Amino acid sequence: MKREQVIEVYKDVLEKRRKRFPNYFFVGNEGKKYMRYMTCYLLEQHLSISIVEIPFQVGANTLWSHRLRPPAMLYGWNYYEVIDNAYPGKFKPWEFQQTPDKYWDGEEGKRRAIEAVRYVIEEKMKIPMKEIPSQINFNFFKQHGLGGAFTLLGYSPFQIVEAIYPGVFRPWQFSHVPMNCWKNEEYIREAMDDFLFKQLRFSSYNEAFIQLKGSHFNNFQLTGLFQMAFGSRMNNVKKWIKNQLNNLDDEIFYVNH
Repeated sequence: MKREQVIEVYKDVLEKRRKRFPNYFFVGNEGKKYMRYMTCYLLEQHLSISIVEIPFQVGANTLWSHRLRPPAMLYGWNYYEVIDNAYPGKFKPWEFQQTPDKYWDGEEGKRRAIEAVRYVIEEKMKIPMKEIPSQINFNFFKQHGLGGAFTLLGYSPFQIVEAIYPGVFRPWQFSHVPMNCWKNEEYIREAMDDFLFKQLRFSSYNEAFIQLKGSHFNNFQLTGLFQMAFGSRMNNVKKWIKNQLNNLDDEIFYVNH
């Protein structure tokens, strides 16, 4: 049956001139092709939804309320699979406002979540590796329909990125630092060393002790470090730097003896 004929049958069903689809209408690949014709007609012509708007405007009820549920059930399809049949590979399940039921469940759901985030980073947005810590934040997940992945993978941008790129980044590099990060002495030292010697380019702790100012933390968006690790007090920062100098002196003493 040609596309025009299939659409006429579907119109008759929609407008109740016909109670149901003909027997054996949805059989095998031919039936799937008819479903594709009908789905595209429904969304693009009958409902006037542009293709780019489909993930934002279409959910299960959109299809089921327009008589597509019975044929979908014949194939065991959820609403996303109906759309994917009509637009193969065009959309990802997580791009829709309504993610297919149980899509994020179990280990398979976790794998899907990781792949979804990786796809947006590498394929859709093409974010350079060095910019990942600054760009992957709460808004990133909301903007790209990845709320389910965000919830499943621990509510932490760092933890999610760590699952995708193990060992590549440190938690303190992210704009939304994980809870308790600044209670970890190792992370504080890593962050401070990066701040003092890579960003501010001090040549030594001695120079940092003399030159470092509270405004430097603001200028380099490290107010969280300043507040949480040092109580927003430069005296505490100076004390920390002095401890690093003492530790260096101790190391030199033990090496020489």
